[in-house]
Amino acid sequence: MSGLARFGILYTENAVPETRLESRFRLNIDASAEADGGLTFGARVRLQADDAGTAAGVLGTNAPRFTMSAGGLTVGAGNILGAINSMPGLYGGTVGLSGLGFSNVVTNFGSDTYSSTGAGRNSVEVIYSMGDLGVHVSNSTSAGIDRTALAVSYAVSGWTLALGYQDSSVATDAEWVATVGGALGAANVGFAFAQTGAGLNSMTLSGSFAVGAATTVSAYVAKDEIIGILITAFLIAIGFCLWVLLPPLLRYLSESPVW
Repeated sequence: MSGLARFGILYTENAVPETRLESRFRLNIDASAEADGGLTFGARVRLQADDAGTAAGVLGTNAPRFTMSAGGLTVGAGNILGAINSMPGLYGGTVGLSGLGFSNVVTNFGSDTYSSTGAGRNSVEVIYSMGDLGVHVSNSTSAGIDRTALAVSYAVSGWTLALGYQDSSVATDAEWVATVGGALGAANVGFAFAQTGAGLNSMTLSGSFAVGAATTVSAYVAKDEIIGILITAFLIAIGFCLWVLLPPLLRYLSESPVW
């Protein structure tokens, strides 16, 4: 078993109420067995409780994920991870205790994803890794949405590059996704780009660096044609998370021809 528990204070301007408790409890229950032929069979279910606004969350169980693996090859079924959503670097730049909207995620979650509290896509996926190379293929047909996705990643000299393609029946889903991330001196930097089937682009530039043993500074800038906004976020983590929008930088970047 594994899991986490967290809590903090979330402030949202003009919300009712503007300040509230943010919390999550998560418990993963894993089981596995190895067959005589060397195949390993496994399954996972997750118990999770999130705050419900001003009320405490109620513990619930998600749909299981099943796996069969041998060497570097894994076949997954049920509540799958999804090839695009599992790409390295996709969540680069995530700030705050709860992600604060995850505006840094260039796919806008237009792909198959693992559901912590629901049924998921009830689909299949194949994951293969060999040294620095990783390949992930997923396929799903559920709720009238068909998706087939392929993601390939490769690590070299401290940098990880990944490219993904998705064929989806939803035009606003991500079609092409590319990420790159690695260390640049004392900082970790990343860039992610996505284009939907309708030709709309999203991109995020992110970075973080440690200041002392217990302090990390993180920031990202995201341009999203799907929702038509530019977002700037800045985070200082010193045992707790403080997230602040930077209006001056936002105005400057929104007027820049580059963005």
